[in-house]
Amino acid sequence: MIDAHVHIEFGEYAIEYIERMVDKAREKGITEIWVLDHTHKFLEFKPVYEIIRSDAFNRAWYDRKRPIPLADFLELASSVKKRSYPVTVKFGLEVCYFEEKEEELRGILREHDFDFLIGSVHFIDGFGFDLSRKNWEGKDVNRLYRRYYEITESLIKSGLFTALGHPDAIKLFEKYPDYPLADAYRRVAALLKERGMATENNSGLSRYGFPYPGLNPEFLRILKETGVVINRASDAHNIDDIGRMFERLEI
Repeated sequence: MIDAHVHIEFGEYAIEYIERMVDKAREKGITEIWVLDHTHKFLEFKPVYEIIRSDAFNRAWYDRKRPIPLADFLELASSVKKRSYPVTVKFGLEVCYFEEKEEELRGILREHDFDFLIGSVHFIDGFGFDLSRKNWEGKDVNRLYRRYYEITESLIKSGLFTALGHPDAIKLFEKYPDYPLADAYRRVAALLKERGMATENNSGLSRYGFPYPGLNPEFLRILKETGVVINRASDAHNIDDIGRMFERLEI
């Protein structure tokens, strides 16, 4: 069993921290973990985030991140790969995808060799939809959902990624459009299948109060019917959340 989305985030870039991750994975019956961090954590990606800095809320959010060199992460990955563990440990990134910055991302990513690259949508035309419930006030929900899935389609077509992260995370604050989403789900599923990309059934939103773990049931059904590879993912940001609620995540 794989946990395909495990952040170091608030932990240490140290062998000992990875070994604690391995211990927790074994305890949960997990045989493989995909260790990553967000691109906003790394200095090399700082120019990519300039696109969101015109908004004061986004700017304050990003300025709290205090990015570090990507080399720190790569050195840890190299050290871990020289050792043997009872759980397979792979290393990659969760890349924040912006349509306007696609070529810039391509230039950065081609310089490095990762086991996997997860592409995720966190911003819709500068709006950080998962940063604050209050920020949704007065927003055109229908437009945001349309753009979210348009950006998701661009992400898949980019060819940059091996997997799509939390593909319906826009539902976090339980704001929904007044039109059905089945067509959007089908387009995403068809593109994932065509491009040979995986996606996730991700329990992460439940840590923030969302009422159930994982994908919208209709979206999950469509992905499965289309034959898309789906991995369980905890989106853990601390060790105790590795494998969280996996018993409730269908794949």
